[in-house]
Amino acid sequence: MIELPKILDIPEKLIQIIYKINDYNYFLIEGGRGGGKSQSIARIILWLCEQRKVRVCCGRETQSTISDSVYKIFNDLINDYNLNFTVKSNKIIHNLTGSSIIFKGFREQGRVNIKGLEGIDILWIDEAQAITKSTLDVIIPTIRKKNSIVIFTMNRLVRKDPVYSEFIVRDDCLHIKINYYDNKHCPQKLIDEAKRCKIRNILDYEYIWEGNPLDKTNDFLFSAIKLDKVKNLMIKEEYFRKIKCMSVDLAGNGGDLCVASLIESKSATQWSLEKQEYWSEPDTDITKGKIINLYTYWKPELLILDADGLGYSIYISIKNVISNTIKFNGAASSNRPNALNRRADGYLTLKEYIDNEWLKISSDFTIAQLEYIKKSYKPNGQIFIQSKKDMKSEQGESPDFADSLMMGIYAINYYSYLIDEKDETVILDSNFDPYD
Repeated sequence: MIELPKILDIPEKLIQIIYKINDYNYFLIEGGRGGGKSQSIARIILWLCEQRKVRVCCGRETQSTISDSVYKIFNDLINDYNLNFTVKSNKIIHNLTGSSIIFKGFREQGRVNIKGLEGIDILWIDEAQAITKSTLDVIIPTIRKKNSIVIFTMNRLVRKDPVYSEFIVRDDCLHIKINYYDNKHCPQKLIDEAKRCKIRNILDYEYIWEGNPLDKTNDFLFSAIKLDKVKNLMIKEEYFRKIKCMSVDLAGNGGDLCVASLIESKSATQWSLEKQEYWSEPDTDITKGKIINLYTYWKPELLILDADGLGYSIYISIKNVISNTIKFNGAASSNRPNALNRRADGYLTLKEYIDNEWLKISSDFTIAQLEYIKKSYKPNGQIFIQSKKDMKSEQGESPDFADSLMMGIYAINYYSYLIDEKDETVILDSNFDPYD
């Protein structure tokens, strides 16, 4: 690796930004206090300003004065490293390359102001957790200069954060999560403060120091903290007979997706979401062909298929070809007395697998959908899950990836014992359903 100049003495996790600066359009850097996010991005920007002429804008949702911005970080670094910049009251200019850094609050008097963003090469949005969706929708299309980039630094506040939700799933965005223990420059005073906070209040610690969104309401089924853990779950694979389960959630309404998931056992107790494939073609023949093709390619021991509504006819057709297909009816009766129906049963089962760290989920998109799954209670105490229709109305999307994963875990939990250990096929007659 090339030796970097002193100004780029930043946490190892963030060094990849330098080498991948031309590979991505967006950079999402998130995490808790002490991770060195703002300090590191400021250093990278100053270094880039020295290499060539670039126009940089550092913005926030609102900014009353220059002191509300990252202006002081730049000023201190320029003085500490004796860099060749002229620091003005509202702008910083490199004396040789002509690079300029300006500071801006996007929302003024209730309106989004994009003046000054034309021709920007680098837009750095600090405290990006405060950016509203309406602001994001105006700003992002404005940054359209060739090879321009947008950098977000943030500590997530809520689950459905506009910036996080939009960019975590994009393949042109580099996502890095960094916390104080990843930062070699984190002062011991901050490390001690983090340890005290962890002992005093674990929820505060998870938000302030781990960068996880606040669990503000009991309506959400999954803990954001638990979801973050299973995303990076370390699994020690064991040598034993592996099992693969394929589950398919079928599109129920216009705009919904068909999603097929492949879940594979990694040890006697742990599983991993290995793959997810999706398609949006409404043609049932295409859907049948894709399911059969994936089944042939993935070779799962279990296949569970959404059989609600329009999915029933597809289920019947698939079962004529793949006789051991299991049907999933979300409205059917539950195995759990505290669950209203089978869909609630499936999600409570998935919650157990996540809470106990029995399942690794590497997919950012699926994690993002699981974060907004809501539960509620009937007067008799039974739990039910918010309908896909209501979720789509609130979130702008249907939780198709989450539902597909849920169905797979349901099958693993309730049907895996039916697999014959000798030939690894599911022993089912044509109409068998042990829970109907």
